[in-house]
Order: sequence, then C-alpha cells, then structure tokens
Amino acid sequence: MIKINLKNNLNIQKKRKIIEEFELSGIVKFKAIEANIKEITNFIDGFTLSYSNDALRRNTRFNNTKIKDVDAGLQAIKLHSETGFSPAQPEIIWLYCVKPPGDNSGRTTICDGLKLWENFSASTKTFFLENPVKYKLKIPFNLNTKHKGKKKWYLGNPGVSNCFLDYDKSIIEFEYSKYAVQKSRYPGKLCFANHLLVSLNSESQLIKRTIADNNRLPNEVNKEVLLKSKELTKTINWSINELVMIDNLRFMHGREKIINKKRDIVIIQTKTARFGYGDTNRKFIA
Repeated sequence: MIKINLKNNLNIQKKRKIIEEFELSGIVKFKAIEANIKEITNFIDGFTLSYSNDALRRNTRFNNTKIKDVDAGLQAIKLHSETGFSPAQPEIIWLYCVKPPGDNSGRTTICDGLKLWENFSASTKTFFLENPVKYKLKIPFNLNTKHKGKKKWYLGNPGVSNCFLDYDKSIIEFEYSKYAVQKSRYPGKLCFANHLLVSLNSESQLIKRTIADNNRLPNEVNKEVLLKSKELTKTINWSINELVMIDNLRFMHGREKIINKKRDIVIIQTKTARFGYGDTNRKFIA
C-alpha cells in the first residue's frame, strides 16, 4: 500500500512511481491520509484524460457526476471487467471506501486476467482467440430533443453493428462484438478480462450474450474458466479512506455477499488514462 497525503501536490517523480507500480502489478492501493472527496477527485484527475459515463441506475455521490455508487443490494457479484460488454469500457476504475463494512463480509474480489490467461490450457486459449463474444445492448440515453421514432445511428467503434437510436424510448440499441481476451500493457502478453462470468440479469443494459453462436460456453471451457479464476481470486479488505486503482483491461473484480449494510464504496471510471498504454514497460527500439 502507498500512503499518500493528498493535501500535498503530486510531483512528477511520485506520479511516475505510481504509474510504474500500476503497470507492473495492475493494481495500486492508497491510504489517503486526511483526504476529503475533492482532494481524491483532484488526484484522480491527474491520471485521467477522459471519464466514462456510468450507468444511469447508479446514484451520483457528493454532487459530482464522476462519482457513483457501486451496484446496490447485498448480494455477491461475480467477477467481471467494468462495462466489459460495451465500447465505453474504462481503462481504469477507482474504488474509494467511504465507510468499511466492519466485518469480513462485502470484501471486493479481484482476479488478475494476465495470470488467468497464462494458466489456461492451449485448447481453452484457442477457443477464446477464435471466437468473439457478441453482446446485444439497450442503453438508456438522456435525449434533449423533440425528435420522434427510431433511426439508424452511427457509433464509431469497431465491432458495433445494427445500431439504432430510439427517440420514443430514449435508448440506443446495438450489437457489439469483442474478444474475451485483450492485449496487456506488456508486449506479447494477453489478459482475460470480460463480462462472461456474471449473469445477464445483473446488468439491465445487457439483453443477450452469445459466443460461437451459443448462449453458453462449452462445458469443458466453462469448467476451466471457473476453476482457474477461483484459484487466482483474492480479496480486498477495506479500511476508511482507502483508494484502489485497478487496471480494468487486466483485472476482473466482484464482491462477496454483504452482511453489514453500512458498507459504502464509490466508483470513478477513467475511460482514457493520461499516460500511454504500456508507458513504463515498453522500451524504445531504434
């Protein structure tokens, strides 16, 4: 854990050290000493070029549209990459503990997709390299317009098809194809980080999910993914004022069942980082 006083300006050397640690391990945990929420967001701004628009179902916190509640309820949530089913998938997610649960429940679960991919058999790797996942989405959209009806819409992201804007229902609907595995910050290494392990009803925007034209993974592939991910899953035990920076294109996260309702965790999503992808671990080749 890095202890940091956010009341002091973050100099170039300290920021570089944080980026190096983030790219090395994929996750950095901070103890924010005597910090308020304004200082937390200023700190995150220093690493963020643009932010993702979070789901409308999540409540805004601290009168700041960048800060949202995590998903409501007390149920456990399976491993997933935040918004891994959408072109809006953020590079980094930040989780901040306003109030810890005070017991051993409600811990955040994490799984390193880089290590997970390395532990898969050759046949499972081949399956995911050959077969993209197709998501069918209906996303609520705030429209300030007098237009009516439904029209074909352009969404400039590779993998998007059959995109329509429905003015009457205030939704954008489309299909999105992407692979469950993606390039890491390390040259030649891949990460298994996606939205395959959670159920469809856990995400209201997600209408359908198929891979290799089936609704489910092949049994042997599914068994291996569940077994290996369980073996590699770790937990975050929260304390007040702790901030965690997670590589969302490398790590999947979830949570254990919550017993203590006082647990209060908020999320901020960095769509594009202010530093280059692989900035500290790719050497220039002349």
